Amino acid sequence: MKKIYFGIILLFTVAVTAIFLLFAPVTSSEKTSQYNSPQSSVNIVITGDVMLGRGVGSAISSKPNIFGDLRLIFKQSDLVIANLESPFTYSNKNFKKTVPLKANPAYAYILKDNNIDVAALANNHIMDYGPQGLTDTLATLDKYNITHIGAGKNLQDALQPAYFNINGKRVAIINFMDLTTFQGFGKLELPPATDNSSGFAPAEWNIVKNSIDTAKSQADIVIVFFHYGNEYSLTPNKYQTELSRKCIDEGADIVVGSHPHVPQGIENYKGKIIFYSLGNCVFDQSNPITKDSMVVQLQIVNGNADVTVIPIHISNSSPKIMNNQSANKFLNRINSESNVKMDIVNGKGKLTMDI
Repeated sequence: MKKIYFGIILLFTVAVTAIFLLFAPVTSSEKTSQYNSPQSSVNIVITGDVMLGRGVGSAISSKPNIFGDLRLIFKQSDLVIANLESPFTYSNKNFKKTVPLKANPAYAYILKDNNIDVAALANNHIMDYGPQGLTDTLATLDKYNITHIGAGKNLQDALQPAYFNINGKRVAIINFMDLTTFQGFGKLELPPATDNSSGFAPAEWNIVKNSIDTAKSQADIVIVFFHYGNEYSLTPNKYQTELSRKCIDEGADIVVGSHPHVPQGIENYKGKIIFYSLGNCVFDQSNPITKDSMVVQLQIVNGNADVTVIPIHISNSSPKIMNNQSANKFLNRINSESNVKMDIVNGKGKLTMDI
């Protein structure tokens, strides 16, 4: 009889244990594993100056794609950002008398066809044809569903960050132009946006600071894109370095510059990367020093960013990826002008950073 009772108790114990294990809650270690599962990467490409007017028009007519070797890289990216150096307008009333630039609005499809998502407009040419030129540009970009930053119908519009949700991350891009570089021009030729008038977003620190704070509160990754520095200078000036570092101190994740038309050095500042100038991407300048430039590719996953620097050579206004020999020479030069040392692998520069 005792054996029977013991058997019944044993069976009851086994049954209760099985039920408990079957319906037990997930352990904390399993939750942690699920929470830390690898995320999909965020792939962002940033280019320097893109100018689709003047002599570039002829190149567009004669070439299948003005973005040349970069077309596939753009197509494979989640987000492509370019500095648009020419307003899209038919206006003939140029407000800036020195080297006014504009592009045929019909060429805007080229940006869309090449997967360019964001046109940065805070530069010294966006207002070459005044408020009408800017209005035409904004309407043209809207027509092709291309996001624009850095200029608008008023200051609030010009300062509006662009936000993108990509693979579980929220990315913000903000864009400004430094007026201290262009002190020889009056506000009629280079008008910053105000509360009541159109123009570009000026790189005044209080404005930049507030914009970073706003973007940081609503995004995981903040990219600051400046138009600053001295044309054809291979070295960033003091204002560039001070402004860029303050952006990192304020919470920006990466700072990228354009305007000099030549590439400048790269700085690692407190674990973040500053590209002071990428140089040109699509342009018809004849000066030999404007022909070699770079495009930046960020691949962000689990708080780390693999940064790839892609050297390009501009031929007939169109970017071509350099062969390994030319690329190695170019990247070694950039290394010598930087406080970071890129690894050079198959003609590409490689960096890593926390983000």
